[in-house]
Amino acid sequence: MSIQDDALRLAELDRRIMRDLLEKNTDDFGDAVGAYLELRGDLKKRLLDHPTAAIENTAAAEVLRKVVGGDGLPSDGVIERLSRYSNQEFDIDVFTDGELDELGHELFYPWFSHYDYVEGLAELRPLILRHPVPEFVSRLVGEIKECYAFQQYDAAYSMCRTLIEACIRDICVRRNLFPDLDEDIILFGKHHWGTLRDKVASATTRDRLNDLYSELSTLIHGRKSVTQQQVREAFKETLEVVEKMYTLQGL
Repeated sequence: MSIQDDALRLAELDRRIMRDLLEKNTDDFGDAVGAYLELRGDLKKRLLDHPTAAIENTAAAEVLRKVVGGDGLPSDGVIERLSRYSNQEFDIDVFTDGELDELGHELFYPWFSHYDYVEGLAELRPLILRHPVPEFVSRLVGEIKECYAFQQYDAAYSMCRTLIEACIRDICVRRNLFPDLDEDIILFGKHHWGTLRDKVASATTRDRLNDLYSELSTLIHGRKSVTQQQVREAFKETLEVVEKMYTLQGL
């Protein structure tokens, strides 16, 4: 059956559970709960590998939003409360070890392995400077490398722009280039990045930085997608420009 049909069937089981509970129909209640949990778990598994889902039926779409999004259906609350009074307390939104193992082999290992991960990390070098950088800069570099290693190339590419902005803000704070501005305003405020950029970049670096920033922005604005090679080149260029800016400021 389609995901939409199963979502509607889950809604019917939800209503059946609540009806059996109100009518104290213990004979059918257990069967309904078992069928509900099985179908609910199956739907969550099937949607794991779906970044989007086209559901025409409004009621079915709402069921899926509640089940997968965490709000849950009325029966979820009933089942969780009942489980607390039994010796089988469980979280209906957590997969069992067996399910995790099965899903891992089905969804993860066919396209990825620890070899791919290590090789991906090895392809991108670290940011190398004279002095340590703040945790948020280091974290961004690490996240770019992680995204690249997991073959999330669009994410890695777009985060290069975020890294540039973070480094410029860090330099402005550490060199006290805006003495009249509070540190939090520089780091987290809406101060235009170009104003901050002009404080840390030389004329030649500024031109190189502007070209790179504009190119990185094309993906963020939804105008392109990128390849593995393009990410490698963009990351290399980003680190070189960032390291040049830090060096110019004696950091």
